[in-house]
Amino acid sequence: MSKKNDDFFVEKKPWSEVKDELLGCYLKPYIQKVLNTRKPIIYVDCFAGKGKFEDGKPGSPIIALDTIRDCISLTQVEDCKIAPYFIDLNYAEDLQSNITAYKVPAKNIVSGKYEEEIKGILTGKEGSNLFLYIDPYGIKALNHKFFDEFASSKKFNSVELLINLNSFGF
Repeated sequence: MSKKNDDFFVEKKPWSEVKDELLGCYLKPYIQKVLNTRKPIIYVDCFAGKGKFEDGKPGSPIIALDTIRDCISLTQVEDCKIAPYFIDLNYAEDLQSNITAYKVPAKNIVSGKYEEEIKGILTGKEGSNLFLYIDPYGIKALNHKFFDEFASSKKFNSVELLINLNSFGF
């Protein structure tokens, strides 16, 4: 059973600021480049959390949604499709309420474990560009067989994994 860290989202810590800055800096050029393939982009935040900290600072879902919105507004690619999905075991309801302004379909916010939900999310999305953001609360939550499967898959136009690992766990 995954631990519910109730105090994690009270205040955004400096290390979390750095991780989220890296996500924003990485995701923007990725989207701008991959939009030119004219194939859909599937963005999955595998451990999304609440989306926002109680101190008002954005979490990875809001950073990703802002980046997606900005990239779409700047592109000259017509009819670009980017579908964001957010998985979280404990905070899907909080996330839904924190991102209502972004009009993300409720089906794109998934309450559950990444390992149990990811295949269902990706079913029928063959040929798309896949971006997985994997930033777990702890190293124990990861099952590397999924990474191997996605990285070696020929189902997608491209596969990008951005993984943050808690090095203390090694």
